[in-house]
Amino acid sequence: MKQAANDITEFGDTPGGSADDEICRFLRTSALMPITIAAWESGTLFHVNDAAAAMVGVPAAELNGRSILEFYVDPRQRESLLRAINAGGGSARSEVELRRADNRRIWVKVEARRVSYRGSLSIIAIGHDITDYKDRARELARAQELLSRQTKDLNAGELAIKQRSAEAASRAKSSFMAHMSHELRSPLNSILGFSELIRDLHFGRDQVDKYVEYGSYINQAGTHLLALIDDILDLAKVEAGKLELQPGRFDLNEVLDECARMMRPMVQRRGLALHVTGIAPNPILTADRRRTKQMVLNLLSNAVKFTPGGGRVELSAQRTADRTVVVTIADTGVGMSESQITLALQPFGRVPGSAASDPTGTGLGLPIVKNLIEAHGGKLQILSELNRGTIARLVFPAER
Repeated sequence: MKQAANDITEFGDTPGGSADDEICRFLRTSALMPITIAAWESGTLFHVNDAAAAMVGVPAAELNGRSILEFYVDPRQRESLLRAINAGGGSARSEVELRRADNRRIWVKVEARRVSYRGSLSIIAIGHDITDYKDRARELARAQELLSRQTKDLNAGELAIKQRSAEAASRAKSSFMAHMSHELRSPLNSILGFSELIRDLHFGRDQVDKYVEYGSYINQAGTHLLALIDDILDLAKVEAGKLELQPGRFDLNEVLDECARMMRPMVQRRGLALHVTGIAPNPILTADRRRTKQMVLNLLSNAVKFTPGGGRVELSAQRTADRTVVVTIADTGVGMSESQITLALQPFGRVPGSAASDPTGTGLGLPIVKNLIEAHGGKLQILSELNRGTIARLVFPAER
């Protein structure tokens, strides 16, 4: 079940056949990935392709008319997915645990999209089996927990401590690589899947609008993939100490205004109020201008994404008595707990529930900001409270 769009799609009659024939032909010919369609009102499966049937270990012909709930280990996961679809404007991503016909449990990464088919709301979902990934993650967590207990319990010599530290670093690297490959695969699967449908003219040569729509999905997935790669490269450069800053003197107020202008369309779509207050009377800052703009945009984007409609976002800057420059991004959004802040500052750390607000996020924004400001000799401060909003501060050191 893969990348989904945000709009409801109406499957109307098409030249040479009905909408039902069109969807069935699409499912029969698609060998790209497992695809399942379930009726919205009752959760009844009305068509499943062979790949999805193989995933749950039941012949496709025997699945039509059966309830999707038969395969959920925890039926509440389906209700959570439906709520996420409603909150996400018609599409959502999730990870669900299913029970195969042989009682073996599997984990599936799902991207579900609401469609209108013959006047009824239904769900089309695309996904792939991530059981191996989940198993490796659990094994890694157990290994890390065991290592932590051993480190605390054993009063070993310096050599043993260094050896365990090296093992922990190696496991952390393995975890990072597992997360990275998992995140890169998602947009790539969408690009390959939709491009093959266009290449093979699955809906006929005259369905230009359908191919344009799928082309937009490919563009979205490609843009997400490029942003993810850029973020990974930035993070790798900083952590390897190879990021070369290009400091210079620039007008910080201009940078704040540029960031605000770039975010205005999203701010207006979400029905938010954005207020910008610059430094007076001396707005000049000595830092890397491009990286400063990158940091402000990352924090401002998070504030906008996680603030419900009708909320407020404030972007401001001030120079303290000791000449320190502080850029503040404050919002009235969903906020975070202390443990969630710690998670969000880790590479690929996604706070639970954040996928519904930001399904395209990489989980690298805050770690990159933290490393970039520290490369400037400054620090990132985050104050947040659940359901009360977040205040993020970039603290630049005083000029020497």
